[in-house]
Amino acid sequence: MRARLPRKALLGIAATVLAAGCSEVRGRRLVQEGNSLYSDGLYKEAVAVFEQAEKFVPDLPELWLNKGYTCRQILIPGSDKPESIAAAKCAKDAFQRYQKLRPADTRGEMLYVQTLFDSDEFDTLAKMYEARFQKNPKDLEAVNGLIQVYTKANDLDLALEWYARKADLMSNDAQAQYGAGVFIYNQLFQRGGAPEKSMHDPRPDPNKPGEVKSHPGWAPGDIVSQQRVDLADSGIKYLQRALQINPKYHEAMTYTNLLYRQKSFAYFEYPQEWQKSVDEATLWLKKSLDTQGQKVPENVQKMVAAIEAARASKAAGEAEGAEADKAPKGKRGKGKRRGKGRKQARGKAKGKRAKR
Repeated sequence: MRARLPRKALLGIAATVLAAGCSEVRGRRLVQEGNSLYSDGLYKEAVAVFEQAEKFVPDLPELWLNKGYTCRQILIPGSDKPESIAAAKCAKDAFQRYQKLRPADTRGEMLYVQTLFDSDEFDTLAKMYEARFQKNPKDLEAVNGLIQVYTKANDLDLALEWYARKADLMSNDAQAQYGAGVFIYNQLFQRGGAPEKSMHDPRPDPNKPGEVKSHPGWAPGDIVSQQRVDLADSGIKYLQRALQINPKYHEAMTYTNLLYRQKSFAYFEYPQEWQKSVDEATLWLKKSLDTQGQKVPENVQKMVAAIEAARASKAAGEAEGAEADKAPKGKRGKGKRRGKGRKQARGKAKGKRAKR
């Protein structure tokens, strides 16, 4: 025969179950109230209600997800105001709690990482992605994350380093090479490569001999001189790799043209070098248009024709000079000696005539 629990014990268990049920109901109602406040744009009030709900339903995943969303609405990206910092911490804590309760839902990690970016916590992000990369050097998501971190942190050198790693990891991917080239172009454009520089011609004006031209200036933080040349060359290298993989990649041709233009800005004080870069840019512009089947503007056709004619003339001159250098030196020397002998013979003949 089974032993029966005392009546008081049964009543105690029932009361506990009932209380737990009441707590969950109350907690869920608070979560619904918080959701309603969120919908009305009352974010601070919603957070306060969610915090009350935590006492009753601390293991309800929806509570933490919705609280995290609400805190993110208060967060001002890039702000260092105390209210924004507190909102970022609130969102991060909520999303981390959600990840523990729902590890299979990728939203928790995604929203946590996005909150780190919005609050400019670059050191935390860099450590997180670098740890992943150390475990798996082929983790492209980690590499892309580091590119994003250092680009947003305005650390050009480290961003380029991780772009280079991505290009190496995806050495047979034309788009990966293209991406590195475009990134470099964007950096050059944003740091001293404004459109007005493309309109500037540093060559001396033949109608104004002796005139000293003034060139567009540079601002603090601009990429100038040899650094601009080196970066442009690096970007062109990546684009050439893309074209080796896909010879009809007309976007890569277009950006090659643009990078030669950016490179030319470093040569305003050296018009001949400037001209070389501009000529290359023009040739790549035509290649891009031809590849796309687009009509090449007449002025571009004329410039290309002039460039090709000048190069052909230079090549012919160099070939002629090379042929002259190949002529046997011994024969040239003998010819000179024969000439000298003839002069001596003429001198002797004159002497004989004079004696007569």
